[in-house]
Amino acid sequence: LKRGGWSAMASKDGSKVTTQGYHAYRKAAGELTGAKPPQGIEATMALTSPNDLKVAFEMLDVNKEGVLGKKQARDFLRCAGWCVPDDELDAMLVGRASSGVKAGTAERTKWNQKMLMDLLEENKNRENTSVASVQQALRRLASNRAKISRERIVEFISQDHDLSEADIDQVLGAIGMGGAKLLDCDQLAAKLLDRVCNPPSVLEMHELGS
Repeated sequence: LKRGGWSAMASKDGSKVTTQGYHAYRKAAGELTGAKPPQGIEATMALTSPNDLKVAFEMLDVNKEGVLGKKQARDFLRCAGWCVPDDELDAMLVGRASSGVKAGTAERTKWNQKMLMDLLEENKNRENTSVASVQQALRRLASNRAKISRERIVEFISQDHDLSEADIDQVLGAIGMGGAKLLDCDQLAAKLLDRVCNPPSVLEMHELGS
């Protein structure tokens, strides 16, 4: 999961706003600008207002250059809720970039915040992944079994140097499956994608990491 709790919502008196109230506010204000929720998940994509995504962009722009490279641009799209494979994200980025690149010139390698926000707007009706496709992927990883071991997940994820075993433990904790050694593929897929739509708050992430 690339999405994090970018901000903790609080009311004027300092108390936390309920998740339901927060989503209702975002929907009413028409501020949701992220990906469509995964098919099979009945939820809105939280933390995808222009301000939320501005914070995400600034966090990814570690060198404060005002632009992101391809990997960071992918991460930005994931912060906006996109759960599709990297090659699909690259196609979105290249498709956007090629429209502003003259024939014979090199492919764009940097994207500023406006470019990425425009890309989100252009793809707002594009289908995201689905619960069924993630369930199928987990079952394949589990050799067509209904359950997958935590060790198999760690083994697979270790191929991605951006994620560690501690990250996996944090993700499983965030979806209420921490400590489990054997995980139901269908349940895991549904819980993961629901959490993508409703990422942990900063406080929750702190508690999970402590």
